[in-house]
Amino acid sequence: MIHIIVGNEAAANLEAAFLLDENLRGEVCVLKDTLGIGPISVDDQIDHDALRSEFWKALIPQDDIVVTDSKILSALVERAIAEEEPLCFWLSPCVSDVCAYYWLLTYCKPYADLLHTINIIGLPFLNEKGQMFYPKNFSEIPPKEFLKTKRLLKNVTPAEYEVEGDEWSRLQSEQTWVRTYEGGKKIVSRDVTFYDSIMKASISADFQKGSKIINESLKKCPDTISNWFFDWRLRQFIEQGLVESKGDLTKGAKDFEVKKIGEPIPISEIAEGS
Repeated sequence: MIHIIVGNEAAANLEAAFLLDENLRGEVCVLKDTLGIGPISVDDQIDHDALRSEFWKALIPQDDIVVTDSKILSALVERAIAEEEPLCFWLSPCVSDVCAYYWLLTYCKPYADLLHTINIIGLPFLNEKGQMFYPKNFSEIPPKEFLKTKRLLKNVTPAEYEVEGDEWSRLQSEQTWVRTYEGGKKIVSRDVTFYDSIMKASISADFQKGSKIINESLKKCPDTISNWFFDWRLRQFIEQGLVESKGDLTKGAKDFEVKKIGEPIPISEIAEGS
């Protein structure tokens, strides 16, 4: 069986679990793109990987990011069919996984019994301290806890293809830059400004390092969103004059500071007015 999982950290935990149980073992294909943010084209003439690469380069101009997930999946599905090797997608309750699942359905729908899932949505696990919790993604699950997931393996049925097979097309047609996870397998398209309120709540009347604002925003965000998205939005706030800034904006977020527009009221003035 060939395992497909989203993210390097999740893949590392899965591979560590293989050492504990040989019945889980198999080749691991890691999808590195996070489909909860950025464009997903509705035009079949537009290359998916090229579009996603362009998006990530806009967010992180200092890195030459090249997305290859589409090419990897195409080759993987072809090989799985030729070798009659089933695919197993690891599905957790996060926007990246559910979007990837809907995308994968478009590759596998013509081939009965090819795609299987291990779906942990709504299921409890134990952390390293033995405490029960509900993980948002596989990167949070200790390798030993992966062992109990074997019984969750199931084939994607024709009924599931019928109900869920067009979800990826729906998300593409809505042409938004943000998608959020709303429980179960529900994904909702949002405007690019959807998380702005979270970031604005993290900006104070005093100067703070951009990196601190980004980290605070990530803590408040219910979805697994890349820190680079918040970095990009914060820089847009600065460009649009929505906040004040100082420092070197050509460098990382730790090299500049941001605060709300207007000086904070001195404590002495507050006391006099009370």
